[in-house]
Amino acid sequence: MAYLDPELMGVFRSKMANPWNYHRVYGMLRSYRMADLRHPGGAYGLVDGLSRCLGVPVSPEQRENAANWLMCCGVDPQNPGHQRRMWGLIQGGLF
Repeated sequence: MAYLDPELMGVFRSKMANPWNYHRVYGMLRSYRMADLRHPGGAYGLVDGLSRCLGVPVSPEQRENAANWLMCCGVDPQNPGHQRRMWGLIQGGLF
């Protein structure tokens, strides 16, 4: 079962507290569709893009787990309901 590393999410949340990072990440997320995130290229691309955007190094295991989580969870960055749930995840909740 894929999961999101709690330590990595803590670092991600702290970086998202910066409004400049928030807007960059929001734009990146909005550029993906659910169909993109259902395939390895899109899921790994998003994980790698977020890592670069926020300057957070991601281990191969964390990258694998995050990409698998994205492919399995069925999140649609274009859906307003899913956007609210993603924001809740960033704020510390569960998806």
